[in-house]
Amino acid sequence: MVLSVEDPSIRSKNTYEKAEHHLIKDLIDAFLLEDLFSINKNGRIANGLRELLHLEKGESLFEVPLSEEQSIVFPVRLSALQSYRLSRECVYLLLNETQTLKVLGLIEAAKLLIDAYGHTSGYSEDNLKQFLDELTLALKQTTVAYEKFESLQENQTLSFIKTEQLASFRDRPFHPTSKAKEGWTEEDYRSYSPEFQQVVKLSWMAVHRDYIHAGKTANEALLNNLLNEQEKQQLEEAFQKEGILKEDYFAMPLHPWQKTNIIAKLYQEEIDKKLCVLLDVQVGSYTATSSLRSLAPVNDGAYHIKLPIGISSLGALRLMPTRYLINGEKGQELLERTKEKDCYLKDHLFICDERNWWAFQEEDQNLFADKPGHLTCQIRSYPSELLNSCDYTLVSMAALGAGKEDHLFSKWLHMQKKEVTQESIIALFEVLCREFITFACRFLQYGIMPELHGQNVITVLKSGELKGFLLRDHDTIRIYPEWMEKADLEDPDYIIRKDTPNTLINQNPEEFLSYFQTLAVEVNLYAVIDSLCSVYDLDETALWQIVKESIVKTLQDSDFEAKHQEVIYHILFLSETWPVKRLLDPLLRRKGSGGGSMPSSIGKINNPFQMMDQMK
Repeated sequence: MVLSVEDPSIRSKNTYEKAEHHLIKDLIDAFLLEDLFSINKNGRIANGLRELLHLEKGESLFEVPLSEEQSIVFPVRLSALQSYRLSRECVYLLLNETQTLKVLGLIEAAKLLIDAYGHTSGYSEDNLKQFLDELTLALKQTTVAYEKFESLQENQTLSFIKTEQLASFRDRPFHPTSKAKEGWTEEDYRSYSPEFQQVVKLSWMAVHRDYIHAGKTANEALLNNLLNEQEKQQLEEAFQKEGILKEDYFAMPLHPWQKTNIIAKLYQEEIDKKLCVLLDVQVGSYTATSSLRSLAPVNDGAYHIKLPIGISSLGALRLMPTRYLINGEKGQELLERTKEKDCYLKDHLFICDERNWWAFQEEDQNLFADKPGHLTCQIRSYPSELLNSCDYTLVSMAALGAGKEDHLFSKWLHMQKKEVTQESIIALFEVLCREFITFACRFLQYGIMPELHGQNVITVLKSGELKGFLLRDHDTIRIYPEWMEKADLEDPDYIIRKDTPNTLINQNPEEFLSYFQTLAVEVNLYAVIDSLCSVYDLDETALWQIVKESIVKTLQDSDFEAKHQEVIYHILFLSETWPVKRLLDPLLRRKGSGGGSMPSSIGKINNPFQMMDQMK
């Protein structure tokens, strides 16, 4: 029987292979970046094996011995960000006796590396097994995501929700298990992931007002903006059916998966006592954005709803603890005060309003317990000036690092009525990079640093030209009190645990600058660089040169104190190393569920600007 390319089995095979190639590249790159299992010490560039593969200019063959009989080999190239990166999407098993190669699948390659080195690297057997399980789940769910990716690429526009879909597909850049959403079945993934853009109907619970903690300026009237008139009436009738009054109970929206799988069990005691009442109604039509927890209205309105979902992603439960909501409110106030002080930020910084939130509060009022984080909600308001004019286009910055055969940079150039060439792509990247670096560095002089990875940053275009950046998720605005004090900004007084290290308050410039280096440059900008090089066949060092020049120019043109300028320049350009966020090592060292906090640790890499100079 001859199979058509339209045959479902062929499409399934194609999407599986694409997903596997995607993840095996992320896996090997992460091993090399972190020197996981001492791979750089145990492995080597095998010049004597070059004839086994037809290597192109700039490629080398990296060999990791498994035993006397066999090795893992793969082609690599030099990279500014790490010594080597996988240069293709294939990894091979080398049988030494016959000098023959066998293509390895993702899970097979991971198992071979774990069996050879993982058990002697200080990681527990349970964590090694859990990592393999997550990698397997990531492969399954990335395969499902690839079903939508090609059609998304073909029809992509610069509409906000489409860019959210692209951002979700890439998820956390360079992370091999980021697509693994533990707790979701395949049906759940298709129903609630952003790629499939299914309509999500909100569930509802009535929570006694004695157990509600709200933001300082929370406006309950905004909840009405989540529903149309008919839906408001249905919610009223649900209250009446239960014999309860809105004067006594707060209407808490729930993610439907959360209601069925978490709330009904976790809050059984409160339900029995009628402190919480599950309502037999589903009203409010929403669709998922790249963060999963944040839902956008299907009618493109200004009010998004953010809700906890008790699944695990990147080693953490997707909760919304009350302390995060409080810290987000404090972080937003800090951003607004900074914007008032800075002429550049007045014109280029846009801020989502995230002060309208409500949370279940237990009698002991423990802000560090996990349970209350399962029953909270936040209304995220987008600036009306950006939504009420057809001149503005919002583009998730993470989506700019997600392209394959096609790319949003092409669409962006078409908006500007420009031809897509390598030169025009580089010129557009230079505009984006210059403005983003300037934007980020303006915060440094005030001793604050928003979390500037791509999912938190929305690129604001006005008639196709870059106007500025919109920030959301304000609960992790890092601060350096010494520089804040000099800038006459008050400490936000974050709610943090006193018995564990925190990442919000930094006591030296190296720690403080690390969030610019890791999140803004290594995760956000480098994802864009990586994508542009892949799609448009650009030279990575040329784009890194633009990043370097943008930082140098920003420091020269800004009104930093001379001492601050000197410190920043030394950390970014003269230091031999840069910090890097490890991806896999923290997962392999985690203990317990981790609650809502992602396992995290910082390693070191060679200074990418010094590496770039060596690559020229």
